[in-house]
Amino acid sequence: MTTGSEPIHSTASHAVTNSLDLLHDTYNYNHWIYSLLRSSVGNRVLEVGSGVGNMTQFLLSCDRLFCLEPEKEYLKDLMDVTRVHGNVKVVCSRLESLPSADVPEAACDTVLCINVLEHIRDDLDAVKKMKAVLAKGGRLVLYVPACRWAYGAMDKALGHHRRYSRAMLRALAAGSGLQMTHCRYVNFIGLFGWWWAGRVRKEELIDPRRARVMDRLVPFVSALERLIKPPLGQSLFAVMKACDGCSAHAG
Repeated sequence: MTTGSEPIHSTASHAVTNSLDLLHDTYNYNHWIYSLLRSSVGNRVLEVGSGVGNMTQFLLSCDRLFCLEPEKEYLKDLMDVTRVHGNVKVVCSRLESLPSADVPEAACDTVLCINVLEHIRDDLDAVKKMKAVLAKGGRLVLYVPACRWAYGAMDKALGHHRRYSRAMLRALAAGSGLQMTHCRYVNFIGLFGWWWAGRVRKEELIDPRRARVMDRLVPFVSALERLIKPPLGQSLFAVMKACDGCSAHAG
């Protein structure tokens, strides 16, 4: 799933496609992400970087769903997921084009940006572009890789410019005039597996066997993290609200 002012480097293309293919087969993990953001999803939604539709499958009941995906190689799979749904509009375009005739200014009450922002060099500009299509009171929902010390070979192969901290997300909210209402770490166990594989072992591709094992563990890990919010995690989940005179803070 890629967007931004420049394409992901060709060295990342295979890694990104491999990651999307693996995620296509990890329903539990995809559903876990959706369960986190479900309460923040409105009726007029823009999904930035829809890829092959791994998250799109959970959004098809929205009144209006815009799927922004610039990579043509993913469009066939994305169209297979969405083609019978008249409420869905697939837009083959980059984030820098927003707002546009396809996705006008203030057209959405929710923008979802799931595992995409880390691919974009100028992430502040990207957040401002997404804010432009939000109506007043709308929400930008972010899911990004966390903990900068875990950045390793897999991040580089995937075309990640960075991994995030809470402070970095607060700065993005403040710089774009959004109010951060929620921010939490997700997947404590997965963080150390990622660090070991990418930073210690220098692996560039996600191991399918480990991905399947993690997918089977998701019901137990997600239940535990509902009871105890982890102090660290493989990802950060954040919600930012568009409003007049917003001040950034974590909710």
